[in-house]
Amino acid sequence: MFQALNIFNNIISDLSDLVCPRVCLICNNHIKVQTEILICPECTENLKKVDSFKKDQNEILSTVNLADLDFNIEYGCAFLKFDKHENTQRLLHALKYFNQPQVAVKMGKIAGYQLKNYSRFKDCDFILPVPMHPDKQKKRGYNQAERISYGLSQVLNIPIEERILKKIINTKSQTRMNKIQRKENSQNAYCAQRIEELSKKHFLIVDDVFTTGATLEVCAEALHKVMPESKISIFALAKA
Repeated sequence: MFQALNIFNNIISDLSDLVCPRVCLICNNHIKVQTEILICPECTENLKKVDSFKKDQNEILSTVNLADLDFNIEYGCAFLKFDKHENTQRLLHALKYFNQPQVAVKMGKIAGYQLKNYSRFKDCDFILPVPMHPDKQKKRGYNQAERISYGLSQVLNIPIEERILKKIINTKSQTRMNKIQRKENSQNAYCAQRIEELSKKHFLIVDDVFTTGATLEVCAEALHKVMPESKISIFALAKA
């Protein structure tokens, strides 16, 4: 009976694939195996990684404004290397602009397993996804940073807390902005509220892409302003 059910499921899967072929979002080739996401195993394996998460001290804190904050960032790292016109850019465009939230969840899980191997963020109490403005989230249907955070949470067993950080100004896209323009664009867009029982916890702020660090910097500043007793770490799925 079980074998017959498997054969039936395989036939249904083959017919479905014939009618609506599964095509990799990165290479556009036909996906011949069952995968959770529309990215073939080869492209998933070949995504460029950065090695900062393997190091106790890494460049993500020293190369941008985060090094100049008047409070301490406990730890910060990224997982993928973002290069224009390369696989990581196509991946991020898929999860942000082509209604692929499951890609963000899967990549969060993959990153989570690597971070767990190096005991990163093991003492964090809560994950704080970088928030989207409600209008933009309603239009997109999801917040990619929250979906990445969900994948991380599943592996690292760190709960997500979305009451603290809020985006109150619907800012312009930062894609073509330089470092100074990004900071000005984000400066007053985010706020944080103090939750007394969480004021001494260790928070992990999560974003999709780390370019100049402006967004993570502003979020960290907003959090520190209302809960200076807390600890703050940061993570981005990809670093440009």
